[in-house]
Amino acid sequence: MTVAIGDIVEHFEFGPGKVLELLGTKATIDFFGEEIGCNVNELKVKKAFAPNVAAHTKSNNKNKIAFRRGFEAINLGVVPPDSSSLIEMSISGEKVRGEVRSSLDNIDSQGLCKVVFGNYGTGKSHYLHLVRSIALQSGWVVSYLEFDPKAVDPAKPHLVYREIMSKLKFPEREDGTVSIGFHGFVKEIRKNWIIIRDQPNFKKNPWFRFGLDTLQFYPHNEEQEYISACNWLAGQSVLLTGAGSIRALARGTNVKPMAIPNMPKVKEVGEIYAFHLVVVNEICKTLGYKGLLIILDEAEHVRGYNVTRKARANNFFDILARSAHLPYGEGYPALNDHGYDFPKFWDNGPHFGLYIGLTEGNTFEYEYTSLKDACVFLHGQEDQVTLNSPSRNDYETWCLNLLTNFHEHYPEKTELISSTDDRKRIAMTLADEFKDNEDSDLVIRIWVKLACLVPSVILARGVESVDEIITIIQDAVMELTGGSMPWE
Repeated sequence: MTVAIGDIVEHFEFGPGKVLELLGTKATIDFFGEEIGCNVNELKVKKAFAPNVAAHTKSNNKNKIAFRRGFEAINLGVVPPDSSSLIEMSISGEKVRGEVRSSLDNIDSQGLCKVVFGNYGTGKSHYLHLVRSIALQSGWVVSYLEFDPKAVDPAKPHLVYREIMSKLKFPEREDGTVSIGFHGFVKEIRKNWIIIRDQPNFKKNPWFRFGLDTLQFYPHNEEQEYISACNWLAGQSVLLTGAGSIRALARGTNVKPMAIPNMPKVKEVGEIYAFHLVVVNEICKTLGYKGLLIILDEAEHVRGYNVTRKARANNFFDILARSAHLPYGEGYPALNDHGYDFPKFWDNGPHFGLYIGLTEGNTFEYEYTSLKDACVFLHGQEDQVTLNSPSRNDYETWCLNLLTNFHEHYPEKTELISSTDDRKRIAMTLADEFKDNEDSDLVIRIWVKLACLVPSVILARGVESVDEIITIIQDAVMELTGGSMPWE
C-alpha cells in the first residue's frame, strides 16, 4: 500500500488521521490534533466521501401507487408526497424544472436569491415545494419552512436557525442511503472530520469548531447527553442553561469548556446565525452535496410587525440575502454589538441558495423606490419570480397528460376514455372553459380540481358517455363563476 503526505488514513486503534511526515516504514499522523508515530502497514488509506450523491435528471417514479398518491394529493389541494409525482403533476413542471436547475447550476457565478411573488391561491407554495423537490433530486440539502409570528419569528434569528436545522432534508446517495436530520448530519461530519475541520469558515466559527471537536471524543449514539449536545448545536433548547450540555461533555476532553460560546437567544444576533448557515453550507459541499438551499415561505408576515420588530427582521433578511447573492459592493449590513468577530462572509459569497415566498401586496407601491428598498432580498430584476396563470395550451397539455396517465394506470376502470380523440376532446373542453373564464376569480387550484373531477366521476361509475362528462364540466364551471341562478 502506498501512503503519501497529506493522505487521510485510518488506524485500527487511533481512528482517522492525516499523514504529516513519512520516513521509510514510519509515519507521523495527526489524530484529532495529537501527533502519533506508527508503522505504515498499520494504516489504511481512507476514502473521504463514498458513495457520491445521486443526481436525477428525469422523473423516475412511474408506478401506479405513486401516481395515485399524487392524484389524490392535488385533488385535495395539498402537495404530492413524492418528488417525481410533484413534478409530473405540476402544470409546466418540466419547464420549472429546467429553470430551477439552471439557477442551481449557476449559483457560483450568479448567486441564488429568488423571491417568488404570488397572491393567495396562485400556487406560490406549490412552486416552492416544486423547487424543494428539484433541488433534492439535484443533490442539494434543502430546508423548507414557513414563517410564523410566534414559532418561526424572523425578528428572532435563533428561532429561524433552529427551524432550518430541524427541517434539513438530505438527497439520496448512490448506494441508496440517506442521512436523517441534524443527528445524521453530525454522523457524516464525524466520518469525515479530518477534512471538515480544515474548512476556512468552519475554523472561524467557535460554536461549530469547538462543539463538533468535543463530540469527536464520544461515540455517536442515542445517549441523552450526546443528543442534547447535538441539539444545542442545532439551536434547540436544552434543559441546562446556555451551553451547559456541550460544556459538560467538553470537561472530559482536551477542549476548554469556556472556549465554547453560548448559543445566543437575544434578538440582535442576525449575523451569528447567518454565519452558522454559511458554515453548514460549507460542510454540506465538503461532504459531497451541491450545497444548502433554504426556502422561506410566508415572508409577508413581517408586514404586520411593529417598527422595532420589522427592523430586526429586515436586518436578518439583509444578511441572508447578501450571503446568497454575489458580493453586493454597496456598504455593509448593520452589525450588532455582541462581542464576536466574524470574517466578512457577506463579501465572499455566494454561500447558500435562497428562495423566498411572498405575496406582492404593496411591495412595489412606490414606483421610484429601488428594488432593494422595496424588498431587501431583491438585488436585481433577475431575482424576481412572478407567478402568472398558465397559458391555455399549457393547461390543455396538462389535462391531456393527466387523463392519459390515468388510463394507462387504470385501463380496466377508464375504458370510457380509452380513445385518444375522446381524451383530447375532454382536455380541449377544459382548456376552452379556462380561456373563457381567465378574468374570473377562480384560482388555478380550482381548475386543477375541475380536471381531477373527470377521472373521479369515471372511477365512481357516475357517467356513461364523454358527452355527459363534458356537460358536467360545463355545469360545474357555470356554478363556480356564478353564471347560473340557484333555481336553474
